Amino acid sequence: MAEIEAVPDWMPHKGVESLPCGRWFDGVQLPTFVGLRVVSRLRERSGPVVQDQVADVLTWLVRPGAAVGWEERAPGVDIMRGPRVVAVPPAAWCEGPWTGGSAIRWLIRPTPMCLTDPPVLLEALRHVLPPRGGRCG
Repeated sequence: MAEIEAVPDWMPHKGVESLPCGRWFDGVQLPTFVGLRVVSRLRERSGPVVQDQVADVLTWLVRPGAAVGWEERAPGVDIMRGPRVVAVPPAAWCEGPWTGGSAIRWLIRPTPMCLTDPPVLLEALRHVLPPRGGRCG
C-alpha cells in the first residue's frame, strides 16, 4: 500500500478506527451510488472520501459544525455529528478487498488537512440530489 507523506495526527496507523464526529471533523454521508455522482461532479475539488463497501456508503469529512442545516438544503444526506463516529482507515489504505485490501478504504486519498470545502460540497450535493418534494420527469 502506498505511503502518504503528511496526514493529520488523528489518522489511524494500523487499522480502521471509529473516530468521533465533532472533534476533528463531521461526516457527510451518502449511499455509494449517489456519492459517486457527487465525486464525479466535484472532481479535483473533492477532499478525501472514505468508502465503506460493506455499508455501501461514501463519507466526506468537513470541519465540525460546517454542515449544520444541510438536512433541509440537501435531502437524503446523512450528516454525522457527535456522538456518532466515522470508521476511518489508515492513510495508505486505498485498495479494495478485490486486491486484498480492506472493505473500508479511502476512495480519494487523504491530504494533510483531510477536509472538503463545505460550500463546494453543498453545491455538488444540490446539483446531484433531487429537490425537496422530489419532482420526477
